[in-house]
Amino acid sequence: MTPQDRDDGHDDVPQALLEEAAVWHARMRDTALRPGTASDARADFERWLAADPRHRPAYAETRRLWDRLAVPVEALLRDQARAVPKRPPRWRRPAMSRLAGLAAGLVLLAIAGLAFQDDIVSGLLSDYATAAGQQSPLDLADGSHLRLNTDTAVAVDLNPDRRRVRMFKGQAWFDVAMDAGRPFVVETAMGTVGVVGTRFDIRVDDDVAVVSLFEGQIALTPASAPATPVTLSPGEQARLTTRGVARPVRFDRTQVTAWQRGQLVFYDTPLADVAAELNRYRNGHIVVVDGDLDGLKISGVFRTDDPDAALTVIADTLPVRVTRLTDYLVLLH
Repeated sequence: MTPQDRDDGHDDVPQALLEEAAVWHARMRDTALRPGTASDARADFERWLAADPRHRPAYAETRRLWDRLAVPVEALLRDQARAVPKRPPRWRRPAMSRLAGLAAGLVLLAIAGLAFQDDIVSGLLSDYATAAGQQSPLDLADGSHLRLNTDTAVAVDLNPDRRRVRMFKGQAWFDVAMDAGRPFVVETAMGTVGVVGTRFDIRVDDDVAVVSLFEGQIALTPASAPATPVTLSPGEQARLTTRGVARPVRFDRTQVTAWQRGQLVFYDTPLADVAAELNRYRNGHIVVVDGDLDGLKISGVFRTDDPDAALTVIADTLPVRVTRLTDYLVLLH
């Protein structure tokens, strides 16, 4: 870092200046790849730095963010590049598209690409789905009732011998009608939940399904590990993975059902977990880029239809800076 790029002790950099600095950072990185334009670009950049004493600390902050994000971003893009055919050699991107070189923008593209692939798969296979921030009731022909939480996708198959719901992602509340002759099964990638008549909640996160039983009885069976099904009693919750079923524990009914009341409830929850939960209810992504923030905890109740209100509380009550590089990418640092 050159002397003019160091932070001059300004801690409170306005959001607008951070965004402006991010554009300059991307432009200067692009210029380094095209030496013929370096002189004019550097002169413009120096004039921008000199135009306002706040520009230098804003640029320094942008560089710090880049340093934290560059390694994981480049790794993600390398992985994606292996799966994408190369363009013809004569093809060149327009200059402005090189702003995607900004680390935060690349993080967003990488995340969005992976999410888009997941959405295509679940969209093709599911019968019912909700978007980010949306909830939807679902009444089945057998008299059972479901409620789909945000970003959820399911497929339903009812026949004379059995009732089956395939859950691809998300979270859902099940109120299953009693029918001893037709067992009700919820299938996930991690395993199955066998039901006769009962009320329970299932949340699917990556490689684990968390099942919380309110009434009746259910049996959890892992997808690949041969084992005796684990039976849950009312008030018990268990984590289901392909490797097995974790020991059942008691759970907080108010917290598990909070989403049905339009609430997000956090009890002494790590900041990274709060960010992950907020991401389920909004378009775009919140990224915690500073490992020093891992020890911060949050307690509070927020609305599912206004997840960004939690960001305001975080910024006001914790030593955390919230940087919005775009409407779809927020950095906590």
